Amino acid sequence: MKQNYLLLLLSLFLVNCNSRNSAVSLSSIGLERKQIAQNFAETFLKKCSNKDYSEIAGFNISKRFQLKLSSDSIKKTCERIDRINGKGTVEKLVSVHTPNSPKNFLDVFNFKIKQEKIQRQYYLHLGMYRDQNYVELPFYISTDENYYETVRKKYYKK
Repeated sequence: MKQNYLLLLLSLFLVNCNSRNSAVSLSSIGLERKQIAQNFAETFLKKCSNKDYSEIAGFNISKRFQLKLSSDSIKKTCERIDRINGKGTVEKLVSVHTPNSPKNFLDVFNFKIKQEKIQRQYYLHLGMYRDQNYVELPFYISTDENYYETVRKKYYKK
């Protein structure tokens, strides 16, 4: 009886640990959602290249993300991007991932971006709620196509 119980617990553990996120088919994402995410990413990078640090308007932005988009923080982020990578432009949407738990509330759009100073491939990750298309964190640039892989590498170093 104990062996069956332990086997059941082990199998449940392995099933739940299989993957923390899953890819969402690009064809299942609506054109409007893709356009909003791409427009936001392009707007932010354009502000950086023009050294325009005014607040971003014209998008539904979550309150949590809005707090991080003050003029000072935009300036700081843009200066960091410019110092490390140079001016960037959005090339295309390559993938969308969603966390498996909790499910169906946030998608992370992964855009391939072209950098002025660096030839290595970089991706811009942008979160968007499925409810009313609110732009949300993460807003992050990394070399991994999947944002969740970046987080895994960063926090689960062996």
